[in-house]
Amino acid sequence: MADSRSDLINQLAASMGAGDYAKTRFEESRYDPETGTLYCDGYVISKSVIEEATQHFKMMQNKCDMSDPASRHMAMIYKTAIEGIKKLQESGQGDAK
Repeated sequence: MADSRSDLINQLAASMGAGDYAKTRFEESRYDPETGTLYCDGYVISKSVIEEATQHFKMMQNKCDMSDPASRHMAMIYKTAIEGIKKLQESGQGDAK
């Protein structure tokens, strides 16, 4: 029953524009440079959400107090996320491993 319910939910999401059910359900994670979409663990992450995430990490990084070691450490975590997204977008590669 759980599989049927999960399949139904995924098919409904796909029909509402969340991506191609068959392609996103069983493929490895990948980035589509043509659309700016990341397909990861069955999720379809749109270009706008990726851009929103980048802006969020930049905002959080800018709030960090670089004189405090713990805050500086968090700034480096945010910077890592920002750079990871940037590299993914610049790579144009199909794999997001």
